[in-house]
Amino acid sequence: MKTLLILRHAKTQPDAPAGDHARELTERGHRNAAAMGAYIHKLTGTPDAIITSDARRARQTAEIVATAIDFTGPLTVEPQIYAADLDTLLAVVRRIPDDVRSAMIVGHNPGFEELAEALAGNHDEIRLPTSGLALLEFDLERWDAVQEGAGRVREVATPKTIA
Repeated sequence: MKTLLILRHAKTQPDAPAGDHARELTERGHRNAAAMGAYIHKLTGTPDAIITSDARRARQTAEIVATAIDFTGPLTVEPQIYAADLDTLLAVVRRIPDDVRSAMIVGHNPGFEELAEALAGNHDEIRLPTSGLALLEFDLERWDAVQEGAGRVREVATPKTIA
């Protein structure tokens, strides 16, 4: 069994004076990321791996959540997650090492909503606002076997739904 947590980055500053890649979390973003991290820890414990976009807001979210879930390993920074389409995100998931049972990826819409919906198959529409989480489970031994429609949605959560 494999578990994939798809977490959209937390709330960011609306303007991008240093470019979109450098946008940082707002105070609310910091609070929401910490709250989602605490919720994730209660829900699933600590994942074996965290893979994050290289955008500043995603890395900040991943760092805050990692602290909240007692993750002690290194974060894997994956530049391909930034502005990725569905095929690219599927490729990132399929490259997760097979000894990882539970992995969290941190990144961006619209790709993350597309990924969650594609993996969930016939599940209802999945919306991931900032700090939104989709938790999917797969009856698979290998990540490279992940296919569209093969996942079961265990949870979809947002800062508002966990409050």
